[in-house]
Amino acid sequence: MTWEPPSLIRLTEDLACGRRGARETAEESLARIGQCASHRAFVRVVPEEALARSSALDEARALRGAPGPLHGVPLAIKDNIDQAGVVCSAGSRAYDDRVPAVDAPVVTALERSGAVIVGRTNMNELADGVTGENPHYGDVHNPARAGFRAGGSSSGSAAAVADGSVVGALGTDTGGSVRIPAALCGVVGFKPSAGTLSTRGVLPLSTSLDHVGVITRGVRDAARLLSAMVGGDTHGLIGAGKATIEGTRIGVLEGFADRAESDVAILFAAALAQLERAGARLVPVAAPDLARSLGLLARIYGPEAAETHRDVLSRRPQDLGGEVREDLRRGGREGAAARRDEALRERRALVAAMDAALSDVSLLLSPTTPLPATPHGAPDPHRYLAFTCAFNLTGQPALSVPMGTAAGLPAGLQVIGARGADGAVLSFAAAFEELRG
Repeated sequence: MTWEPPSLIRLTEDLACGRRGARETAEESLARIGQCASHRAFVRVVPEEALARSSALDEARALRGAPGPLHGVPLAIKDNIDQAGVVCSAGSRAYDDRVPAVDAPVVTALERSGAVIVGRTNMNELADGVTGENPHYGDVHNPARAGFRAGGSSSGSAAAVADGSVVGALGTDTGGSVRIPAALCGVVGFKPSAGTLSTRGVLPLSTSLDHVGVITRGVRDAARLLSAMVGGDTHGLIGAGKATIEGTRIGVLEGFADRAESDVAILFAAALAQLERAGARLVPVAAPDLARSLGLLARIYGPEAAETHRDVLSRRPQDLGGEVREDLRRGGREGAAARRDEALRERRALVAAMDAALSDVSLLLSPTTPLPATPHGAPDPHRYLAFTCAFNLTGQPALSVPMGTAAGLPAGLQVIGARGADGAVLSFAAAFEELRG
């Protein structure tokens, strides 16, 4: 049978009431992974474990009839998130002997919710990059077009959701690494407010900037997946009933569209026009020196990554990709730690400026990326970070939702909220999704 997954929410309903079985669903997901192997979305697939767990879930449901909120749902997790008894290499041969003894808290939450983890997804090595190009496990191909980047660093998670191998996946986001691949692959990527999902058990790139996020096919699916992990209900996050746009005062970050390629700028303008027709009140908002964000990001994550991976850089430098090895060496150079401390102080000013920018509006909008997917090996991939990295520095919730395609390649609308206003971001993005049909 060809696996044509419904939404995550529909799948949870079918599994909960017995219209389909967990084992049957796991088999279909695993078959789809095999069919889409050319995308290189996975570094490890665990069919025996997934089938054993799904069979046990079917038996438990028959006995107790009270499945968890994600009972039997096939999901994937990024290869830098700890899973007990499984190699967790963060996409690097230098960590091919790393087998954690315990699950990361987010994995524990998925297990308690009844999810079935079918595999671990490919990524930029050590999460250091935004292309999905990996020298050890191969480059992740964008399901929208073979030979094109899937974005990164949570590239495999986005590709696996986009090609229908799974209905949801976990990723991590240090400068945009959930939102960028979601935008380029045409799915939803949500980076919640800092601290919403624990980063314990994630092999860090940056202890100051890392977030765990979710990737799904729709916004309400993202809310359901997040709710299952934080212990709430979806209505509490996104509001009961149909979300509304009319009367909502929305800030449009100035200068972002001007820095986007023409196809993305046209899609963004069309999205804004659609929102205005639906009754949104759009207000231009000066972006608080976001051009400096990428420099701040680099000065913070570089020394932190060098500290985390100091031992493996010393013991197994030959097992690191050339670009990552050089980044770690640069981050460990004399003076880098002092520059990090200075950048952390400058970060406070950015946080205050973003708080001020949101003082008169409910949310902020921008394109997620300034350009759609480019072919593997194309120059200047750091451009993808231009619109996303500021919100790792500020810890604000930010979500990418599809806003259309440019020459067949997806582009995303980024919705940003105040810290702690995750529900407002999800609710508005769901309303936009419904508006687009």
